[in-house]
Amino acid sequence: MSIKSIIQSLKRMFSCGRRSGRQVGTIKFFDRKKRFGFIVSGQHEFFFHAAATNPLDFKGLKDGVPVTFEVVQGKKGPQADHIELS
Repeated sequence: MSIKSIIQSLKRMFSCGRRSGRQVGTIKFFDRKKRFGFIVSGQHEFFFHAAATNPLDFKGLKDGVPVTFEVVQGKKGPQADHIELS
């Protein structure tokens, strides 16, 4: 393992640790065709993919809908996962 990969692993561990647990937010934008969107929670905005929801909740994904979710480390930074409609 290189020093760079160790540092990146540590950053991921600590960034997820600060935001662990369920959060409350609102869907800011959702593209039904491309199946992705963004959730706003406080001053943060998180990317999400429809696969991060329960299949039964997919039809309820619309702009302005309140949701609860967990923050996980994605390929390009923190993103929402385990999304449930509130």
